[in-house]
Amino acid sequence: MKKLFAVAIVLVLLSCGSKNKNRGELVGVKGKKWHPEKPYGMALIPGGSFIMGKSDDDIANVMNAPTRTVTVRSFYMDETEITNSEYRQFIDWVKDSIVRMKLAILADELGEAPGNGGIGEYAFQDADTSGFTVYQRYMYDNYVGFGETGYEGRRLNRNIDLMWDTAEYPDEFYTEVMDSLYIPAEETYNGRRTIDVDQLQYQYTWLDIKAAIKS
Repeated sequence: MKKLFAVAIVLVLLSCGSKNKNRGELVGVKGKKWHPEKPYGMALIPGGSFIMGKSDDDIANVMNAPTRTVTVRSFYMDETEITNSEYRQFIDWVKDSIVRMKLAILADELGEAPGNGGIGEYAFQDADTSGFTVYQRYMYDNYVGFGETGYEGRRLNRNIDLMWDTAEYPDEFYTEVMDSLYIPAEETYNGRRTIDVDQLQYQYTWLDIKAAIKS
C-alpha cells in the first residue's frame, strides 16, 4: 500500500513538471489580445494605400516625380465630420434663411402682404390672420413673438424662390435688404461684392429623437 502511494506521488510530480516548462523562473502571465475601446462619438477609418506621383507616362524620362506607394494607417475621426460640399450646402441654407427672415421682417414693418408682386410676397405666412381658427388664434396670441426679437415662432414663406440676380429684384425694398447683406462697395476686391459672412449667424435647436421615442 505504501509503495502504491509513493508511486502515485511520483507520477503526480512528474505530470506537474511536464506542463510547467519555465523551470521555476518568473516569466509572467500569458498576455491576452488587446481590443482598444472606440472613442465616444468617433468612427474608425480603415487604413489603406495609394499610389502618389505622376499618373501620366514620363515621356521625357526626367524622373522628377516618381510614383511611390503611400500607406495610411487606420485612424478615428468625428462621426459628425462632413465634406466640403455638404458644408457649402449648409452655408446656402443659412443664407437662404437669413435673407427670408430679413425680407419678412421688412415686409411686416411696411405692412406688405402677398399679392402685390413685391417684397410682400416674402412676408411671414401668418401675416394674414383673418382665416385663423380659434386654436390658431390662441396659439398666435400666446406663443408667437415672445422673445428677444419679437419674431419668435413666425413662419417664413419658403414657397417662393429668392432672386439673386440684381436684374430680377422685384422692388426697392427687396433691393434694400439684399444690399444690406453684401460687404460695402469700398471693401470689395476688383469691384466684386460678396456676402458679408459676419451676418451669417444662425440658431439651432437640439432634439434627442431616441429619448423622445422612449418617452
